[in-house]
Amino acid sequence: MMSALGYALAIGVLVLADEQHWVMIRPAYALLWGLGLAPVFFLLLIRCGLNRIFKDPAMTMPQLMVAVSFAAWIYSLGGYLRDAILLVVCPLLAWGFHFLRARQIRLVSLYALASLGSAMVYLMLWRAGQYDMGGELLRFMLLALVIFLIWQSTQDRGDDEDSWLERLLTLVLTGDPKQRLRLQRFLVAATNFAICTVVLLYAIRTGAVDRQAGAMLSAYMTTQSVLFYVVLRSGLNLRFPDPSLTFPQIIVAITCVVGSYAILRDSRGASLMLLVMVLVFGMFNLTARQARFASLFALSLQGAAMWGLVHWQPGYFTPRQELIHFLFACTVLPTISLLSGQLSDLRERLRQRKDDLTLALERIQTLATRDELTGLYNRRHMMDVLVQQAKVADGGGRVFCVVLIDIDLFKSVNDMHGHGVGDEVLRHFAQLVQNAIGSSDYFARWGGEEFLLVLTDCRLAHAQACLQRIHRVINDASLSKSMPTLKVTFSAGVTERVCGEASEAVIERADRGLYRAKQTGRDKTYAVA
Repeated sequence: MMSALGYALAIGVLVLADEQHWVMIRPAYALLWGLGLAPVFFLLLIRCGLNRIFKDPAMTMPQLMVAVSFAAWIYSLGGYLRDAILLVVCPLLAWGFHFLRARQIRLVSLYALASLGSAMVYLMLWRAGQYDMGGELLRFMLLALVIFLIWQSTQDRGDDEDSWLERLLTLVLTGDPKQRLRLQRFLVAATNFAICTVVLLYAIRTGAVDRQAGAMLSAYMTTQSVLFYVVLRSGLNLRFPDPSLTFPQIIVAITCVVGSYAILRDSRGASLMLLVMVLVFGMFNLTARQARFASLFALSLQGAAMWGLVHWQPGYFTPRQELIHFLFACTVLPTISLLSGQLSDLRERLRQRKDDLTLALERIQTLATRDELTGLYNRRHMMDVLVQQAKVADGGGRVFCVVLIDIDLFKSVNDMHGHGVGDEVLRHFAQLVQNAIGSSDYFARWGGEEFLLVLTDCRLAHAQACLQRIHRVINDASLSKSMPTLKVTFSAGVTERVCGEASEAVIERADRGLYRAKQTGRDKTYAVA
C-alpha cells in the first residue's frame, strides 16, 4: 500500500507537469495508465496469494525493477522532472537494498544504471538541441556514485548460491572462477567502449564529427567488444598463453584511440590521454617485451595518423600542432613502456620468490610429518592422526585398531651386514606394508625398527587377518637387493580402541601385545582385548 501511495503521488506530479506543459502529452498519458496498473497488478498477486510461490513473498526485487523502469521512462520525457526522478530513485534503491541479497543488489544496481543511462542517451542523441552531453554525463556519474555507495554499505550479507541470479551470472560469466574474473575485467573495458560509443554518437548527432567516419568507428568498437566477449565466454581464450588476452585487447584499443584522434578534429588532443590510459591499463599484465611493442605500435600508428591528417587536410591540420602532439606522445608512451617493463620484471621476481617459498613450505611440511628414511609418517604426526581418528570414532560410533610392529632381531642385521643394508631393509619393509594395507589406513615409523599401524573402521578379528596377510608378504619378500637371501620377520601387538579411550592407553596396550609376541617366539601377532 505504501508503494501504491508512491505511484499515486507520481501520477499527480505527471498530471501537474502535463498541465504546465513540462512534458509531452502523449507519453505522459501512457505513463499515467502504466503507473495506475502497476500497483493494481502487485496488489492482486499479493491478495490472491500467488506471491507465496516466490522466495521473497514481498516481491521486493520485481517491484524495484518496475519502479526503476517507470523512473527511466519519466526521465526520458525531459524537462524539470529529470532531477526530481534522480532524487526519488536514490532513496528508493537505498530502502529496497536492505531487503535484498548481495547478488540481487548488484543486478538491480546495474539495471538502474542501464535504464536511466539509456534515458540520458536518448535525450542526448534524439533531443540534442535541448540537452547537452556534459550535463547528462554529470548526472550519470553522480547517480553511479550514489548507487555504488549504497551498494558498498549493504554488501556484507550472504547469497543463495542456487538462486536464479546465480544461474543467470553463470550463463553470462560462466561458472569457472578464473574465467568469470577475466570476463568481469573485460566487461569493465567494454563499458568504457560503450561510453565512448555513446559520446561518439552524440558528436555525430551534433555534427562535431563526420557521420560516415563516426559510424564506422562506432561499429568497429562495438564489433570488437562482442568478438572478445564471445572468445572469452566460449573458452577459446584458454588456448592462448595469456587467457586474459590482454595484449590483443591493448592493440585493438590503441587502434580505436588513434581512429578517434583522426575524426575528432578540435577535441582530438583529448584522445592522447586515452592512449596513455590504455597503456597504463596494460602495465600490470603485459610482459616487458609486449609493453615495448605496444608502445612502439602506438607511436607508429599515431605518427602515421598525424602525417595522413597533415598530408590530406593541410588547411585544417597544421604540421606544427601535430608535431607538438607527437612529441607529447614520444615523451609519455616510452616512459610508460619502461615502467611496464620494470613492473613485469618485478612480477617475475615475486612469482619466483613465491614458487621458492611454496617449495620451501612443502619441504618443511614434509620434514614435519614424514620420516626421512622410509617416507612414512613420523611419530609426531601419527599422534595427531590418533587424536583425529579418536574424535571421528567417538562422534560416529566407530572403532579402529592400533598395531605396534617391531622387526625381529634387526640389530643383528646391522651388525652382520652394515647400516646401509639395514636402511635398505627398513625402506623395503615400509613399502611392502604400505602396499598391503588400505588407502584409508595409516602407517608410521614409530622409532628405530618399530612401526605403528592404524587400521580405520576395523574390528579386532579383521585386524588379525590383515596382519596374517602382511606376515606372508614379508616372509616371502627379499628386502635387500645387495643381499637377496636376507629374510626378516616381525612381531606385532594389536588392540582395538575402546570408545572414549585416550591414545596413550591404546598404544600402551598394543605395546604389551608386542612384548608378549616376542616372548612367545617372535614372527607372530598377539592380540590384546
